[in-house]
Amino acid sequence: MKVLIVDDELPIREWMKFSLEKLGKGLELLDAGNGYDAWEIYQREKPGLIVTDIRMPRMDGLELLQKIKEKDKGAYVVMLTSYGEFEYAREAIKYQANEYVLKNEITAEVLEQILSNYQDSLAKADKKGETRYLKALMEQGEAQEYQKREDRISYFAAAFPDPEQGERGLEPFWNSFVEKAELICYEPGISVLLCRCRDFSFTAADFQEAMSLCRRLEGLREESVGFSGFCPTALEACVRAAKAWNLSFYGERRGVFSWHEEKTELYEELRAQRRQAVSYLGQGRAAEGRMAVQEFMREARKRKPQELEEIFSSIRDFIDACKIANLEFAGHELEEMCGRAKKALCGAASFEELERLVRNFFDELEGALHISGKQYSKYVKSALAYVSDHYASIESLAEVSAHVNLNTEYFCRIFKAETGMTFNGYLTEYRVKKAAELLRRTDLKVYEVAEKVGYPNLSYFSRVFKKITGENPFSFKN
Repeated sequence: MKVLIVDDELPIREWMKFSLEKLGKGLELLDAGNGYDAWEIYQREKPGLIVTDIRMPRMDGLELLQKIKEKDKGAYVVMLTSYGEFEYAREAIKYQANEYVLKNEITAEVLEQILSNYQDSLAKADKKGETRYLKALMEQGEAQEYQKREDRISYFAAAFPDPEQGERGLEPFWNSFVEKAELICYEPGISVLLCRCRDFSFTAADFQEAMSLCRRLEGLREESVGFSGFCPTALEACVRAAKAWNLSFYGERRGVFSWHEEKTELYEELRAQRRQAVSYLGQGRAAEGRMAVQEFMREARKRKPQELEEIFSSIRDFIDACKIANLEFAGHELEEMCGRAKKALCGAASFEELERLVRNFFDELEGALHISGKQYSKYVKSALAYVSDHYASIESLAEVSAHVNLNTEYFCRIFKAETGMTFNGYLTEYRVKKAAELLRRTDLKVYEVAEKVGYPNLSYFSRVFKKITGENPFSFKN
């Protein structure tokens, strides 16, 4: 497995290489001091994982990211960013960087997590590769057989959800009207029944015959169906049918949905709203950003764009903007929150569910960064991030106050004023919260959980846990 590390500071490159080598994964490590040299190496070596700084001489990380993604959308690119560089990082969002990591917070553990995320993405790609999907073939330029135009031949298609990509419950549909019917895997979870017609005349009767077939398929599958209308090529029919099926996402889950021509202005307007929301969120203007996101969602519900990826990619951008704007203060907890939100998006079965997931994300984000509607100061944010990353090993209040560059007495005052809690009280509750998560989600023994959250004394841990939760950890686990 090849990994390319790109940074104009040699010590940082050498440290990252050293940290990755210690993992003992048999990695082939490459490095470059600028984007220009990195691009030359990339074209020659084809590394799958690239970790790159944004600001570098000759060619910066943004241009490198753009070139790599144009060459291979499957490349896994991690951008190293610094606080205050959101204008640069926002461009990285546009070119679909896979991860963003704050440069001065990168550790050996973070590098190990990046490697794990990359390996997970490879496993998912391999699984998808078991079936040849038409949409993927189109992106790779390998769908020529579906683009042929023939005299007196036309096509229509019906798209429907089919997680197993099988012919379960399907019977032949060709008849005097349909010369041939072929079942095609369009993309994961969506199949298309492609129908070839001869000598049709585009009459109302022809249209009704095709719609009748779609309704028959809907009843047979008990699922919504997207109807393409008549098309000169098989590929166009498949694409239109899949887009038409997307209309079921906005409301009714059953019925036949017909493809219709959309004005380009629709997507231009949505992209303008998307840019506005990303700008607000990236500047830390959370209230204005959330309102802009809500406006984007209202407009999408009203206009019902057939290109669902336009909506999903926009929401991923909103999440990334929040992450970049708050990464310095929120620590790895924010990283995990954003990762969970993106993963949840993939499972949204309706627009209503998508709206709920977006609301939940912003509510959770607000809870992480605010209290009683008041935003934390940079000192308290930094302390909370430090707790998120080091809660199990923190030994004293002085350690944290030194981290935020304040004397201990003053730090205690502002922490209590802003959070309503003493720092030690907050740390204790945070440790117990993490302990409860481990007890619920893992098979670790209670004493192992106690040690992981910073309590080597099991008896003391049990007393603290019961004081906060009202239950001892043994009965909580059971």
